[in-house]
Amino acid sequence: MPKMEDDIKTGLASKNITQASIAKMLGVKPSSVHNVITGKRATPRIRQAVAMALGKPVEEVFPVTKEKA
Repeated sequence: MPKMEDDIKTGLASKNITQASIAKMLGVKPSSVHNVITGKRATPRIRQAVAMALGKPVEEVFPVTKEKA
């Protein structure tokens, strides 16, 4: 599991917050939240909700990485 994904999952677990609860709050499927946490999708609204749940800025939770050209 990549470090970012592990850090997010650990952080949510330490606050007793589940991916399903974030999904329910946003009215999306839990798989949508999972896909953002694992980096498969980059939905801004879900990223914001995950960051808020962790009490951190979005940029800290989901750092921008530059792709090689």
